[in-house]
Amino acid sequence: MRPTLVFVPIFVLALGILGAGPSAPLPHGNDHFRLGMSRSQVDSAVAARGLSVISNGTAFLVCASDHPAVEYEQYSFFRAPHGMDFLWKVTIGYRLTASTADYAAARAELERQLGEPAIDSWDAEDSASPGDSRPPATSHRTVWVDALTAVQMGARWTGAPDRNADRMRVSWTDRRLQRLVEARRKKDKTSASK
Repeated sequence: MRPTLVFVPIFVLALGILGAGPSAPLPHGNDHFRLGMSRSQVDSAVAARGLSVISNGTAFLVCASDHPAVEYEQYSFFRAPHGMDFLWKVTIGYRLTASTADYAAARAELERQLGEPAIDSWDAEDSASPGDSRPPATSHRTVWVDALTAVQMGARWTGAPDRNADRMRVSWTDRRLQRLVEARRKKDKTSASK
């Protein structure tokens, strides 16, 4: 019995020193959505928020946002073999006028929700541009990831506003459903080439 009492504290201490203890998983969404929701749940959540629908397809829903800095929200669905659609990806597209200050604010909010990012090209000095002025040509990428969820934030600016090139986006992805989507796309592509 005594060796067990000594072994457990040493084992626990070793886990703490090596950082081998499990970290908290990333949330699977935010106040507006949860990855894996059914299509009807997403439709209900969008309607409850009073968002206007921009485009509505079988595999996606694009709507306006109630956040003043966001231009659109896109919800992407995976159709399971039994016919039910599940939310596998959410893309939040910010307005063309988004600046490095907007990036810093959105990044800080995500960091409060998700913790330290796994990948981060952000430099605090980048947010030092005066007010909401556009930065010189640049791009940034911040990523949070675990076994089930990936959250990616990215922005690209060119010297002058360019709707086709400039954008600030945040995407939430259910990694398990993403693998199923990719497998189906590969199967469909193989079938089409025969």
